[in-house]
Amino acid sequence: MTGANRHWRTLEIPIRPGTGTPSRCPWGHDLAIAGVRQSWSQDYRAPEWLCEACYALPGRAGTWAMIDPAPARHVTEDQADEYGLRLVLLRPATAAGIGAIQLRLGHTVFGEIRFSLCGIDRRAVLVHVEVEEKHRRRGAGRVLVAAAAARAPRYDWTTLPIGHDPITVAFWARVGAIGPPSPYPCTHQTEQGVVPGESRWTKWW
Repeated sequence: MTGANRHWRTLEIPIRPGTGTPSRCPWGHDLAIAGVRQSWSQDYRAPEWLCEACYALPGRAGTWAMIDPAPARHVTEDQADEYGLRLVLLRPATAAGIGAIQLRLGHTVFGEIRFSLCGIDRRAVLVHVEVEEKHRRRGAGRVLVAAAAARAPRYDWTTLPIGHDPITVAFWARVGAIGPPSPYPCTHQTEQGVVPGESRWTKWW
């Protein structure tokens, strides 16, 4: 059955952003000591790794896949197909407006990150990250944040306030902040309504 028809698909193994040989597994083992094996995920179409220390422990599979978050690996809507785990770029309707990147496997969308980039003022505002509940804690959010950051590595990033929701706080505590949680939009982003009025200038007023 192709990915286009498998709407029930899940992230069967965890994912992490990156390329090359990892130095640690997602569970913290130094792979130079633990030992590591590489294979290929036919479903994700991405490198797959096995931590031998994890594998030897009861209840630990120790397997994960590495997803390259670089913009060169992003595809647009018309390029997306049912094969492999894809980072699909949804461009904004207007310059400095809100665009998105979705993580997809076939027609299954695991999560989405929404953000605004202004190429004139080199400002980036992260608006929202959402991963469907049944797919959480598998690395999808981490990969999406890395993919968004990779599109603007030398921009001044800020984010909307994270609030006090324990799941949101725990996510950012694990992944690490991409920028301060006080949005600082440029005039072009303000004109596009990127940041809700009540969220603006929380650091300065």
